[in-house]
Amino acid sequence: MQKPGTIGIRQFTILVTLITIGDSILILPAAVAKEAKYDGWLSGIIGVLIGLAIVYLYCIISHLYREHTLIGKNMLIFGRWLGTCLSILFLFTVLINGSVYVRAIGDFMTSQILKETPSVAVIFLLVASALFGARLGLETFARTSEIFYVWFVFTFLSFFFLLTPQFSIHNLQPVLENGIGPAIHGSFSVIAFPFSELIIFLMITPFVDPSQKLTPAFLRGATYGGICLIAIIILTLLVLGPSMTAQDNFPSYSLAKRVHVGEFFQRQEAMMALMWFVSIYFKVVTYMYGFCLGIQQLLKLREYKLLTYPTCLLFVVGAIILLPNETFWLQAYTFWPLFDFTVAVLYPLLLVACYYIRKRIQNKPTPLQK
Repeated sequence: MQKPGTIGIRQFTILVTLITIGDSILILPAAVAKEAKYDGWLSGIIGVLIGLAIVYLYCIISHLYREHTLIGKNMLIFGRWLGTCLSILFLFTVLINGSVYVRAIGDFMTSQILKETPSVAVIFLLVASALFGARLGLETFARTSEIFYVWFVFTFLSFFFLLTPQFSIHNLQPVLENGIGPAIHGSFSVIAFPFSELIIFLMITPFVDPSQKLTPAFLRGATYGGICLIAIIILTLLVLGPSMTAQDNFPSYSLAKRVHVGEFFQRQEAMMALMWFVSIYFKVVTYMYGFCLGIQQLLKLREYKLLTYPTCLLFVVGAIILLPNETFWLQAYTFWPLFDFTVAVLYPLLLVACYYIRKRIQNKPTPLQK
């Protein structure tokens, strides 16, 4: 079986940061504002704190049979038959989520920028470009993320400072007008979409340099991404207000249209779109790579590259069939967090519990006891 290359801890941290941001940089402020309104910023903070606890759970899992991916851990902990079933469930989830990300960028492009272009064409181009990244391997697209990361940070900070004159603190008041309930309810979207989706990294952690500490890097990357999401939520609320943020499907894109410096530097929404393309591209590549690697290990194939072509088609077909239109997408958004919680929280908790029960029965020390 072909073994992927090893990536450094810095590359791993950058990938975690970009994938935490992912598609959330455009759609998350609207979801939070609909639930929490003025307290959307508080929902972001609560969601990030709970999300980091979920990431820590993934860190614990990554140290169980450190040299194995999640597929291998399933087989060792649950046995052949149950492990295979759970692995299929996980890979099916990866396929669904990857298709949703592809559909999101297709709908965004055809509704905001390329309005006369069929969404299928945009979807196919994105998946085709992700195909190259997945085929070149983990080392290649991890190193590429380092190049784009610097540009991403610079652009994000530029937007923040350019919009500072338009801040209105009244858009964050009154605080806790209806109690803590709406803020907690609004945090569910922050927890489910950015952080629960980081479970895909359990397919990559065995290939991170073993000489360096994985847990701090994982938490650090998730923290950077979480801070970026909190900042974008606060930014949209301060400039657009909770009502306009909640009504706009892509409030961050509308926010970029308000950049105005003199008569020569205006309407920088294209830069915001490029920021989103960078983050969601690496998210799609990572999901496609993790899916191919999982199928390879499940079927015990020698290499994964031959699987990239059918996987490309599956992502395209899934994006078209699973979310046929924007209305269906908005309706599915209401129950999607429950689906993410089940696969990304309850399933990992079951895996950890079964591992420690199995070790206790066998009277063997666990990683925390060594």
